[in-house]
Amino acid sequence: MERKRKRELYIATFVLLALYLSLLESLIPKPFPWMKFGFSNIIILVILEKWDKKMAFEVLLLRIFIQALMLGTMFSPGFLVSLCSGFLSLCLTTILYRARKYLSIISISCISATFHNMVQLVVVYFLLFRNIALQSKSIMIFIFGFLLLGVVSGLIIGVFVAKLRLRVPNFKENRRKQSL
Repeated sequence: MERKRKRELYIATFVLLALYLSLLESLIPKPFPWMKFGFSNIIILVILEKWDKKMAFEVLLLRIFIQALMLGTMFSPGFLVSLCSGFLSLCLTTILYRARKYLSIISISCISATFHNMVQLVVVYFLLFRNIALQSKSIMIFIFGFLLLGVVSGLIIGVFVAKLRLRVPNFKENRRKQSL
């Protein structure tokens, strides 16, 4: 019972931290409502590093839904883009995380952020821009820039988490020690 209560406390804390980072990031001016640096992914990567993927999915989904309720964007295109891209990129992140001994947290973050942006582009295209031809030079430049932004933001977040993880207590190790 105590372990379950502790887990719920961690989830609530991580959801609040992710919400704070995401809402803080929404104050930064951007050309499109779904363009963000992904600061809340710091929390998700820390959870994957120190806890488990179930908690990461819980925190991600709670953060997306609570933020949509707070901002009044539930079921808007921005909400759908966030939900689809966040969920699918976390699925990829958990798959990549299985190869953690071969991949650094920085490379996982870069790949996941780029994939996140790719999913965003696909969802936005099907939701809003189905009738626009993608062969134009300006569209290709935009797509390249948007994917490059994913690599850069993934790199920044990955480096931050790589530095941060040294200061976070390892929940998995403590749980193993308690069970012995």
